[in-house]
Amino acid sequence: MISKRLMLTPLRVVGFTAASIMIYVLWRGPERFYYESLGTWAISPSIYVRVLPSPFNQWLLAGIQKIPLLSAALCGAPLVMLSLSFASALYSIWRESLAHAFISLALAVAVFSVYHCVQPLGIRFLSY
Repeated sequence: MISKRLMLTPLRVVGFTAASIMIYVLWRGPERFYYESLGTWAISPSIYVRVLPSPFNQWLLAGIQKIPLLSAALCGAPLVMLSLSFASALYSIWRESLAHAFISLALAVAVFSVYHCVQPLGIRFLSY
């Protein structure tokens, strides 16, 4: 009797997620990715204000002015999402849960796709 191997396993999905992140970092260049992501992360609250439509950006700007902790929370959102992605990846491997592996993938894709789209509004690394 031939045993069928599943094409999608949590380990493969987590491996795909990690490989995708590494390919993206290498595609951007490690040094360039580091400086651009650090700079964009540092000024991300002002980028969120620029990206939001008219009534919401004024509300966010007023909120940042009145509640300084909101700015720190906005800076921490991608870090929290990546931490949850990592924790979900470990949990999916530990419990053999395909759903948690896809949650990990979705969180990582959300962070890096938003970074890729928002990054041109932030810091740009130029090397000569």
